[in-house]
Amino acid sequence: MVKRFLILNGMSTPIQLYQDFLEIFQKYSVQELIEVNNQDLQEHGRPGSRGAFRTALLHAFSLRGLDLSRIVSKEDGFTSITISALRLENNVLIPINK
Repeated sequence: MVKRFLILNGMSTPIQLYQDFLEIFQKYSVQELIEVNNQDLQEHGRPGSRGAFRTALLHAFSLRGLDLSRIVSKEDGFTSITISALRLENNVLIPINK
């Protein structure tokens, strides 16, 4: 079961939030991280906390050695990240087109 997040301290900086989320995500399995990602698409938090949340989630996927090439692309010096529901196939995160 994936846990829901509440930001209790409105005074946290984005960096503090990112570090808090990353610490939480270290305890999650890959499948739980995917569920958190897919659930987040349906629920919208505050913009500042959401950015820290999504960045920490992407970092957690990366730390597990998953192939992010289907959701992260680099072109002309810019990095783009596809925000989409995901599934895992052969250690590659695949966006789900609904």
